[in-house]
Amino acid sequence: MLPIQYNGVGEDQNGNPKSMCIFVLVLRFVGPTDNIQSCSFTQTMEERLQNAFEEAEATILNAHNILSVQILSTSQSIGSPAVSLIYVVWNQTKLLNGTISSSLLNQLTAELVGYYLLFPPLIIAERTFCLFILW
Repeated sequence: MLPIQYNGVGEDQNGNPKSMCIFVLVLRFVGPTDNIQSCSFTQTMEERLQNAFEEAEATILNAHNILSVQILSTSQSIGSPAVSLIYVVWNQTKLLNGTISSSLLNQLTAELVGYYLLFPPLIIAERTFCLFILW
């Protein structure tokens, strides 16, 4: 069992990544009483996404790293039931490579991702953009 390593554009001399990929997950809907702007909603969704990533990693890679999810933003268009979650994935103290992040979650079925999130996904792990950090 090999640990997942950051293998993006490269790292600086301190091991920090030179790029950061941000992803979007779109839920078809959330409950009418869920406040998507609240800290508790964000923390709950981070935990659920982390569980989904851990399941994907264990199933697909037969590995067990310490992954965590950080939600950067939640949003909902007026009149739409869909909710967007913008997030990054960490492997301990390093950002997880964008290709690995998106492919891990996308290898799970929509039903299984929905099981972990408790809401059905519309888009599972779409890379929105990558930031390249100049040192």
